[in-house]
Amino acid sequence: MVTYSYPIQMEIAGQTAIWVRPDSGDSPVSYAAPTYSAVKALFESVLWGPAIEIIPTKVELCKPVQW
Repeated sequence: MVTYSYPIQMEIAGQTAIWVRPDSGDSPVSYAAPTYSAVKALFESVLWGPAIEIIPTKVELCKPVQW
């Protein structure tokens, strides 16, 4: 079977975002950037198929992080 690799990109914009740590419980603590699994889930929510494998390689932050 021949496999092909295609680079894809997505820009996500919004006023606020929270990438919650699972161990933070009732008072959520956010990471500064999305985790590997969060990025993978964002792509899989748009592009999914039994023969498609999403492998995130890089995340770029376009604006400084504000806490």
